[in-house]
Amino acid sequence: MNPIRLIVSDLDGTLLSADHTLPSSTATTIREYVSRGGCFTLATGRPFITARPIIQQLGLALPVILCNGAVLAQANGTTLERSGISLASLYNLLNAADQSGLDVLLFCGDEVQTLARNINIAAYERKEGITCSLISLHEIQECGTEIEKAILLGPVEQSSRLFAEFVDRSTALQSSIAAFQSEDNYLELVPGQVSKGTALQQLAAILEIPLDQVMAIGNQLNDLPMLQAAGIGVAVANSPDELKQAADYVCEANYSEGVLEAMERYIEAVDPQSSNLYKEVGGMRNV
Repeated sequence: MNPIRLIVSDLDGTLLSADHTLPSSTATTIREYVSRGGCFTLATGRPFITARPIIQQLGLALPVILCNGAVLAQANGTTLERSGISLASLYNLLNAADQSGLDVLLFCGDEVQTLARNINIAAYERKEGITCSLISLHEIQECGTEIEKAILLGPVEQSSRLFAEFVDRSTALQSSIAAFQSEDNYLELVPGQVSKGTALQQLAAILEIPLDQVMAIGNQLNDLPMLQAAGIGVAVANSPDELKQAADYVCEANYSEGVLEAMERYIEAVDPQSSNLYKEVGGMRNV
């Protein structure tokens, strides 16, 4: 087996605990690994504004994958690569979602927008530590901007069925939008052909690390392309069976304990090449 030179971990449901916080013991272990020259970064559905506290807690310097692969950014938030969806093109779908009782979250840069405030949106704001701004369906219909992603918040079976109905009616949507389940009640819509897997390929190319020397760790089906792209794909114990079946290794432990388990299993020592790479790329922090 080739030495692992880069570890890429999902956040919610993987590196973070069930309450969406980073255990101090996990943060300490990863900071120590990084301080010895280990290469560690994140691949998350979150935008930079809500991923930033974790990036800072871990002291990361390598680029991070955001918005389920729609954004590749430096650790200071500077965008390296970005893909977008025309917001106006989603009008009919978002209108139908609203009419069917689903909540909507729209992500554009550091702003998260929603159609209305309710208990579900308030819970999202508390979890992420942000305040969403309001946008109307009329504004969406007339909008000329692009967003990185959207979330249909509610029963995933309902969201998936609604999305499939609209994709069947529109050949444009078939090629321009991809859908992933990222949490029990999140169906995320991202630009077509975008995933954590494609973003991982871009990241590995930037860092000049072969994919077979990358370990990717996740817990949901939006992590599947990343696990398939990496040399070693790891599913923590709280993952669905479909992800576990595709993984090279399934952890006995849940959440961050599973991440540490995978690191202990596959990372025996810091590879000198990784140490040098981290020092070189670390300069990107201040770009």
